[in-house]
Amino acid sequence: MEDVLKKYESYQVDDKTQQKLNQPLKDKTGFNEGHEEFLKTLIQKLEKGDLDSHKPATLYNRAIYDKLPEEEQEKADLTAINLMSMIRQIESLWKIDQSATFQIQNLVESVFQMKSKFEQQYGDVYII
Repeated sequence: MEDVLKKYESYQVDDKTQQKLNQPLKDKTGFNEGHEEFLKTLIQKLEKGDLDSHKPATLYNRAIYDKLPEEEQEKADLTAINLMSMIRQIESLWKIDQSATFQIQNLVESVFQMKSKFEQQYGDVYII
C-alpha cells in the first residue's frame, strides 16, 4: 500500500478551497445564556481602553482588590494572568471574525467560569 503522505506531498490546494478552510467554524446554536453579553462587555472594555489585554492590572476592580489581604491579592494576580491569556486569544479571534465561532465560545466560557469561581470566594475582584 502506498504511503498516503507521499501520495499527496506535492498536492496544492487552490486559493478558493484554502480560503474556505481558513474560516473559523461557526456554531449556529450560539452562546450559553449570558455569555454573549459577557463577550460584548469584554470587547467594549478592550475597545475603550478600560482593559488592556497585555496588562493584567487593568483587570482589577481596585475598590475590591486593594482591600484583599496580600495572600488573596497574589491569588487574584495569578488568576488575572490566566484570564488575560484567554482574553488576548478572544481579542485576536474577534479581530479576524466578529462572530460566535467555537473557539470564541469556548474561550468566553472558560473566562466566565474562571472569573465566576474566583469571585464567588473573593468578591467582585475583576471589572468584567
